[in-house]
Order: sequence, then structure tokens, then C-alpha cells
Amino acid sequence: MITTLTDTTASAINKQMIEMRETFGANTIGRVLTLIIVATGDVEEPLEAAIAASHEHPARVIVVDAEPEAENSGLDAEIRVGRDAGAGEIVILRARGDVLWSLDTLVMALLLPDAPIVTWWPENAPSSPIHDVLGSMSQRRITDSAACQDPLGTLKRLRRGYASGDSDFAWARLTRWRGLVASAYEVPPISTPTKVEVAGTVDNPSVVLMAGWLEHALGVEAEVLPPNGGDVDYAGVHSVRLVRQDGTIDLTRVDDASIVMKLPGDDTGQHVTMPRRTLAELITEELRRLDPDEVYGEVLATTYSSIDDTATFAGGKPDPVDQVLPDADGVAAAAAEHTAKQLAAALEERPLAHLVLTGGTVGTKTAAALPAALDAAGVDASRLHLWWGDERFVASDSEDRNEMAVRDSLLAPLQAESGLPARNIHVMPSPADGMSLDDAAAWYGQQLDQMGGDQPFRTRGRAFFDVVMLGVGPDGHIASLFPEHPDQRQVAASAIGVTDSPKPPSERISLTWPVLNSSRHVALLVAGEEKAGAVRDGHQDINPWEVPASAVRGLESTTWFLDAAAAGQLPQ
Repeated sequence: MITTLTDTTASAINKQMIEMRETFGANTIGRVLTLIIVATGDVEEPLEAAIAASHEHPARVIVVDAEPEAENSGLDAEIRVGRDAGAGEIVILRARGDVLWSLDTLVMALLLPDAPIVTWWPENAPSSPIHDVLGSMSQRRITDSAACQDPLGTLKRLRRGYASGDSDFAWARLTRWRGLVASAYEVPPISTPTKVEVAGTVDNPSVVLMAGWLEHALGVEAEVLPPNGGDVDYAGVHSVRLVRQDGTIDLTRVDDASIVMKLPGDDTGQHVTMPRRTLAELITEELRRLDPDEVYGEVLATTYSSIDDTATFAGGKPDPVDQVLPDADGVAAAAAEHTAKQLAAALEERPLAHLVLTGGTVGTKTAAALPAALDAAGVDASRLHLWWGDERFVASDSEDRNEMAVRDSLLAPLQAESGLPARNIHVMPSPADGMSLDDAAAWYGQQLDQMGGDQPFRTRGRAFFDVVMLGVGPDGHIASLFPEHPDQRQVAASAIGVTDSPKPPSERISLTWPVLNSSRHVALLVAGEEKAGAVRDGHQDINPWEVPASAVRGLESTTWFLDAAAAGQLPQ
């Protein structure tokens, strides 16, 4: 039975499901979990896989079919029970526009009570699944790096954002391979290999993870090789070779259904049936165990080293330059003009441009000067997206909020006179939005991910923002990353909740080091003699722990906009 609802709500969907179960005599007693599928492309393929898996794992399947760029906001739903839902029940949520800002609220009302939650991203894995608003409520979080646009880059950022409970289909595809390799290795006489080789498709994450697993298990470096010239280009692992003193173990895929295994002393080779696994088989296996797959986490850590030194994110970029102006008004005018020109240049190359705003006296003055500067530079404001580097987690109408300070001077004029869509203004949540501090930070990180802001978690060589504006405190802090404050060490997420801030209010949301450092241009806005010491220290070596202002650099340029007083301690 299939029922569709148009322009509906989560409560109406839940009510309709109850009515359908009563009508057709279905119940939820046999449901063992809630499976959330976050679909950004094809819905039917992962849905068919979930239906097949439901015969072993009866579940309530919630499919989130997101359309963030839809002209009109709204929610449609399709409910399937009985034969059309396999051994479970299915809810397809087609969320459009601003509705996506409340995905957790939508899903919460539809979760099975007291049942485990598994979230699966068939494509476009979040930068850190545990920090995603849906991932944070899940016991297991399943991604598929091989289905993403940049598979190895995705795997790298999944390593950086890894938490117990994460898994990836690139790893699940190796289950049979790992079993076969382990069986061959244990054929006596057992000895540690002197050489390990893994051949396979270039840029395939399963190949990299196989090499990482062998290194982790054997303590021997594994060399990753391209397929042999005569090999058919099968996706994934082509062969594994373990060279030992008594001979070589050689496992080679010869077609989509079988492997040829050669052991020391037996070069004839034996065929082993090992067909490629379907999507349904992969999700079925993942749902068999809801406990964390710690081996996957260990192999990820072996495959890709972590970034322990947060200075790394700012390293290897052009040195900063200074513009010294007479006073704060001059700083604001110069920074606004400079930013407008950079945004105009960005829009000549790309359909959208992204600007990060800042608070403080000079940041607010700069924001007020932006509408005129953008107009003078010929910037089409309807193609801009505005973000914030940090925000005070206080009431939405509090004068302490950075966003509140620019509503009348920047946001209102750009919307009324320049056509800036409301959905392009990405305001950080407040307590009035019904979220905890950590949930609010996770929600903001999700907004970045949906727009493509997870790029800094793929590679250090790419940028998402076009311009990041930052104020600098007398202590050298930027955004809400304070000197020697433990929260500044959090780099797994795009946005974090900051507690015990040395500067009131105590609770804040801040972008993290890798995200702030993912900009083509950085503008540091500083005025006042009391900040001269911070400016001086910020011009020294990159030192995020003690001097955060030294540790944000643009991929193309970093400019300090200073008044004469703030520049007073710089070398002449």
C-alpha cells in the first residue's frame, strides 16, 4: 500500500502511518531498527537495497530526498506499508528549500521508540558523520566513499572526522577479500611476508583500505600498484601478493565472480568463487552488527595520518600583506572595497560566491560599508551566500549576536535593494531554535556540507569560501578560537560549540581551523591601540595555540586591514 501526502508535516505523516497500520493490520513490534537514508541523487537504488535487507532486518526506513535549491519550500511524503515495503515500512520525505534546515525535527517524530538508529549516506558523505545532525543521533553511520565525487579525498576527511560507530562500504566490500587473504596466509608454514603488494583501480578507496589493513595486521608496508597492463579494469582490488621466504601467495581476480589463488609450492592456481557484492548485500551485512567496527577505525588511522598540529592548515600559503589606514572608518571602507572586488572576480569564474562575516566594532562597520561597495563593484548580490565565522549562543534578538548587529546595515539592504535571497543568509542558530549548543554547531556544519563546504576536509589545496573576514581580539583570538583554549583543538567538525569562553558570553559557535583556512582570501580587520600587541604577534610564525590570529591564511591572499594605532608595534 502506498499513500502520498503533499505539503505536509511530520506529525501528519506519523498520523497517516498509524491509520495505515490499523487499516491493514500491520504493527511495529517486529521492527528492529530505524534506517535513515540521506539521498542526494538516485533514491530507488538504495531504497531497493533497504527493502531487500528488511527481510533479514525488519526496519522502519526513512528516506530523506533533499532538494536544497528548490524555489519553494515544503515537504511531501510517500508512505509504503505491506507488500510495497518488504518486511518493514517506508517513509520517503521529499524536503524542499528551507525545510532542510530542520531535518532532525522532521525525522525525530518518525523514529521507532527504543530502537537503534542507523544513518546511511549512499552518496555525498558528510565531513564528519558524528557531527551531522542525523548522524549524531545514530548508533551506526554508514557512508560510501567510492560513490562520492572525490573518493580518496572523501576517505581522508572521514578519517579526520572518524568516531566509533562509523563505517564505509569501501570497507565492507573487502569482507570476502580479507577472509580469503587470511585463509591463504594461515596455510602452513606461516611466516611474516617480506613484501606486500596490492594492485587495483587508481583512486579506489577499497584498494587503499586493503593496503592499510595488511599493514595494520602484518606490520609490513604494503605497496599500492596500478592494475597490470593486460588486466580488465575491474573496479576495486585486482590482486594481493604476499611474498614470503617459502614462496608467494598470489590472489588475483579474473572476472566479476571469481579469484585465482596461488600458494607457495602450487603454481597451478585454484579458482575460488567470490562474486562482487551488491548494494543490498552490503547494507544487509552492515545491519547485522550495530556495535562499532573498531578495526575499520584502526585501518583508517593506519592508512591516513591525523593532523595533530593545527598550524598545518595555515601552512604553505602566501605571506600576509598589510594595509594601514588612518582610523577604524578607513579600515572598514578599504576592507569593504577590497572584498567587493574579490567577490566580483569570483562571480566571473563561478556561479556563486561565499563570504564569511565577522562581528566586533570594525567588522560591523565593514558590513555597513559593503552594500555600497558591492554595488560599485557590480556584484550581483543574488548570487552571494553569507556565512558567519562565529556567533554568540544567546537569544536571537540579543545585541550580543554578530548577526543582529548587521541586520539593518547589511542584510536588509541587500535583500530589499539587491535581490539577496533569504535562504542565502546562513545565520547560526540561537537557543530559541530549540537546539543544544552542540546540536546547533552540528546543524551549521550540515548547512556547510550541503553547499559543498566540506571541501577543506577533502584536501588542503582547495577552497570553499571566497573571502573570510575576521576580527582580532586584544588576546589574539579570531572567531571564537581563543588562546590556549581546549575547544580550539577540535578539527574533526566544520563548526563546534565553544564553552567557558574567556570573553562573555560563555557559550558560542565557531568555525574550526580547517574551515577558516578554506578561503581564497582572508581579511583581518583590526583597529585600536589595545590590539597592537596581538597584531604584532599575529605577524610572527604560525602559532594557533598561543596566537590564533597568526593561524588563518587564504589560499591566494591574506590582508591585514589596520588603523595606525593597531599597526603601532609593527616594524617600520
